[in-house]
Amino acid sequence: MIEWIKPIRVLIKTIAILGTGEFLFFLLMYGFPESVGVLIGTGGALVNLFSLWYDINEMVKRKSTKGWLKGFLGRYSMSAFVLLVSGLISLTNLIGAFLGLMNLKIAAYMVGRWLD
Repeated sequence: MIEWIKPIRVLIKTIAILGTGEFLFFLLMYGFPESVGVLIGTGGALVNLFSLWYDINEMVKRKSTKGWLKGFLGRYSMSAFVLLVSGLISLTNLIGAFLGLMNLKIAAYMVGRWLD
């Protein structure tokens, strides 16, 4: 198994901090019902992170890159489901869920800068 515990922990903390900030912003601007999308999106970002981590560890164990497509499609299907569910609630929740899902990409960029 790859020793990625420290970067994963930092990513989790960064995603949680970004999600909390966005949630509080949406809570102050729109109220609780309209800020649930941020929580849903942040949860989706964490699930995507763990799925990616699992897939990388499995590929390293097998010493092969076979099977990457299943994880890739699973992560994007899950992101689409998160956006669909929050979009059915309201447009504000859809925007919040999108921001929550983007936390993974923002956190990866920030953590990459911190750990270098």
